[in-house]
Amino acid sequence: MSRLEGKVALITGAGSGIGQGIAELFGAEGACVGVLEIQPQWAKDIEARLKSAGVKAFANQGDVSIAKDAQEAVQRCVREWGRLDILVNNAGTSVQGTPTLIEMSESEWDRIMAVNVKGPFLCTQAAAPAIRAAGGGSIINISSISARSCYPQRGAYSMSKAALENFTLQSAVELGQWRIRVNSISPGWFRTRMNAAVYERPGELARRNATIPLGRIGAVEDVARLAVFLASEESDYITGESIEIDGGLLAAALKSSAELARLRPNLGIS
Repeated sequence: MSRLEGKVALITGAGSGIGQGIAELFGAEGACVGVLEIQPQWAKDIEARLKSAGVKAFANQGDVSIAKDAQEAVQRCVREWGRLDILVNNAGTSVQGTPTLIEMSESEWDRIMAVNVKGPFLCTQAAAPAIRAAGGGSIINISSISARSCYPQRGAYSMSKAALENFTLQSAVELGQWRIRVNSISPGWFRTRMNAAVYERPGELARRNATIPLGRIGAVEDVARLAVFLASEESDYITGESIEIDGGLLAAALKSSAELARLRPNLGIS
């Protein structure tokens, strides 16, 4: 398998969870992988993990909401490997304790919007000229099914992901002339470090699985495989799309909204 052979990818927030899974599969598919990760130890760990698997890789410690950090990561890709073909805007955050919009502090709101919306903007702005110089490529934004639904105490996160999906559309229109495709992936329920505490509640996993037509919450590998497709030439005529990967959860919600309404206060989706 080498669908990304000769390609260079930059992935944000790849120190854990979905981002880590994407980085590892991109490397296995032949890509050189650059990482921009805010947690210093996670940055060191993912770089070592990728290199131990034989992947050409680096990890910069930095914040996607700081333009200089985004620019430095892009420049390092070009400096080390001569090009940039793929950007995955995966870094995201939420608020511990999931306060309501009325209870949320201004600083909590600002941080969610800085990472989930401003971050992809700054990284796309930094990466697009380099991807254009490579003859085109792919930008993938990691969104959430929260962008199309409302859940108690998840308002700011949901709104940030809705903004990200509109950013995907705008970017696809503006960057298409340079043969840069822009799409977003919208995961449903997945277990990651970000939401690990949710799945520690007794019976939570079984309850969620029961609401999903395919019978299970998602695995990181599910998203990573979709990301490889969107990054590869197999998806050469796909742009401006947001692809749900939720095992049919949203489709089922249309038919069982009463049950979902009963569960929603306890769910806290990805």
